[in-house]
Amino acid sequence: AFVKLSLDFAFGAECAPLQEGRVAAAQVLSGTGGLRVAAALLERLPRLKGEKQKPICYMPEPTWGNHAKVFQDAGVEVRRYRYLDTKTNTTLDYEGMKADLLAAEAGSTILLHACAHNPTGVDPSPDQWRDLSSALKATDLQLFFDCAYQGFASGDAERDALALRSFVADGHEILLCQSYAKNFGLYGERVGALSAVCKDPAE
Repeated sequence: AFVKLSLDFAFGAECAPLQEGRVAAAQVLSGTGGLRVAAALLERLPRLKGEKQKPICYMPEPTWGNHAKVFQDAGVEVRRYRYLDTKTNTTLDYEGMKADLLAAEAGSTILLHACAHNPTGVDPSPDQWRDLSSALKATDLQLFFDCAYQGFASGDAERDALALRSFVADGHEILLCQSYAKNFGLYGERVGALSAVCKDPAE
């Protein structure tokens, strides 16, 4: 029941992949535990078939301090993409972000903060999220949303799910890590969920 409700909370109960039974999910030890399990999965199952691919994850600069450590511990190489505009330190360098992601090595993973980017609090606008989703459709990148603040960013859980729901509606097969430490005040209980939107129920 917990996993089902977590998926409904993030994707919306009417989400097509949920209705079609093609979202795999499990409970995990909050956000950090979910990130570690996902990093291990990415290391073992390369996105591109054939010759073993070196696992790479692109993360925003800056990002939460433990993101890189968790992925590196799982054997994943960490690279950075532009995020905060260094001229202002208060706004998003959207064009730089988009250019870096479109230039990312094929088969790599892209870590995206679903809302309330940590540590800056600076998020793309709804239009920028939609533009980025459209641009990334032409790539062979694995998109991975870290969602630690749904409902805590704007006060509206539906509004805070806009980014990941837009990407799923556009047909992306994403990974999602959810934490309930902050938004539900469950920091000590280590409660979270990890899910993958797949192409079909068999996958």
